[in-house]
Amino acid sequence: MDERIVLNVGGIRHETYQATLKKIPATRLSRLTPALANFDPLLNEYFFDRHPGVFAQILNYYRTGKLHYPTDVCGPLFEEELEYWGLDANQVEPCCWMTYTQHSKLAVNLVSW
Repeated sequence: MDERIVLNVGGIRHETYQATLKKIPATRLSRLTPALANFDPLLNEYFFDRHPGVFAQILNYYRTGKLHYPTDVCGPLFEEELEYWGLDANQVEPCCWMTYTQHSKLAVNLVSW
């Protein structure tokens, strides 16, 4: 039987299976171990002080193999979260790619303005 894992991200608890997190190798989630400092043995969960809304999309990517861009966050925040979790922004699904790149370009233009 596959081990269930609890991930507390920004105060929101997510449950999944260890096998789900192994689907995308060489990422932060694929390398989880109870020896990590963010594992709480009393609660039997991992805690990450990250954006919980973006994480829902990231976890769904592990489950489905499809990475969708959440339109309620800016491109740079999404990129920062992807980088933290060890994921590639080029994996964003075609249906979300235009929205994602437009938000990302807009943020860059605003910074340079």
